[in-house]
Amino acid sequence: MNGLLSKIRARPCINSTGGALIAALFLVAISAIMGATILFATSTDLQISGNYRRAMETFYSAEAGIAETIIRLSGSPLSNPAYLGDPSAIMQQNWSAYVLSNPGWKWQDDTAYSTLLTNYVPVSGNLTNTAVLPNSIQTDLPYWTKVRHKTEYDAEQAGHSSLTPHYQDTDGVTTPHSKSNQGNLVFYGFASGNGLTPASFTSANPTPYSPVEIIISQGEVEGAMSLIQVEVAHPSGPPLLAPVYANSHVVFAGGTAALQGFDSCGLLPEGRPPVWLGPAGALAGTPTFTGNPPTPQVGQEALDLVKAVDSLKREALVINGDLVSVNPGATESPALLYAEPLAGGFPSVLAVQNINGFGVFLVKGNVKISAPFHWEGLIIVSGQATFDGGLGISVIHGALFADQVQILSGDVTITLDSCPIASSLRTLPVALLSWQQLL
Repeated sequence: MNGLLSKIRARPCINSTGGALIAALFLVAISAIMGATILFATSTDLQISGNYRRAMETFYSAEAGIAETIIRLSGSPLSNPAYLGDPSAIMQQNWSAYVLSNPGWKWQDDTAYSTLLTNYVPVSGNLTNTAVLPNSIQTDLPYWTKVRHKTEYDAEQAGHSSLTPHYQDTDGVTTPHSKSNQGNLVFYGFASGNGLTPASFTSANPTPYSPVEIIISQGEVEGAMSLIQVEVAHPSGPPLLAPVYANSHVVFAGGTAALQGFDSCGLLPEGRPPVWLGPAGALAGTPTFTGNPPTPQVGQEALDLVKAVDSLKREALVINGDLVSVNPGATESPALLYAEPLAGGFPSVLAVQNINGFGVFLVKGNVKISAPFHWEGLIIVSGQATFDGGLGISVIHGALFADQVQILSGDVTITLDSCPIASSLRTLPVALLSWQQLL
């Protein structure tokens, strides 16, 4: 009897041990599932984090390529050792250039590579080099860029048509273009006689304005890629309405003055009037006028000369005092000068005398010009420009823009000349027109 009771009492212990084992195995299974889930989630998070890091690194690398190319499009071979712009005096439809930071780069890495383009890999002293080699000004970031002039074909590929125009089509050709016949270049500036706001346009005739540049930049990190495309252009300056533009009055009170509206360069073949006045403008005196038409004209809108000065002054040499007996700039390396207000207030008149300059001269305020004075290029004065005093003559080949112009004494000749204006504008820093991420 006692033995039987012992066996009966032992059975619950056996069952209890089996249940504990099952519970333990169940807990182990749950723990394994939870661990696998946590491991999977952690792995996924790490993968997402890695992908995001690579995406950001490639994006910023591509942006760095854009930044380098923009810097290398400004200046000239003399002023910017890293310059890579079109070396031709007449812009080439098929010009293209690369910036490479990777020594292992191959032509096949550019899926849009075309033998129809020049495909230069510019280096200092050789803008037409075609040998593949790293030519970037930095080596730490992995990117390559390609820059080329924008053509009508490019605009058509982006959706340009007569119903949805992307530019002013003034070259007289409306048939679609192809990869082998890309049409004319797309410039950024003022089509002949079209408005006071710069825009993209084509022309069958020469123009003083620069082509729109397309820059494609690819950054690559650990197999990830980012591709960015931007369009940039050199600034156009104000429209070349005449050799002399004034918002208000132009006064010829002494000395002799001759104003020539026919473009001596020939980029504006139809010519301009000798003087263009804003809607409230007035003229006094009897200088010698020539041009097309030969008499001063009054416009319907006044140009914002303060805005024009501000839009061009980036990276200018700042002048804080009078400008006397210097020779800024040259044909191959135009100057960019900007006279700005001092901390205590701008002098009532900035004195300029004995100058032989080439480039763009910007004055926010008033300027007094005394002979001898010779300038080739563009002068913009937000206030009053006065010619008075000195010995000799004052000559401007280009254009003068001012709120007011006074010629009080001396011999003054101002001739419209788009060549020094064009060469000066083409060395200024480019401005961004559009941006898009392709990949």
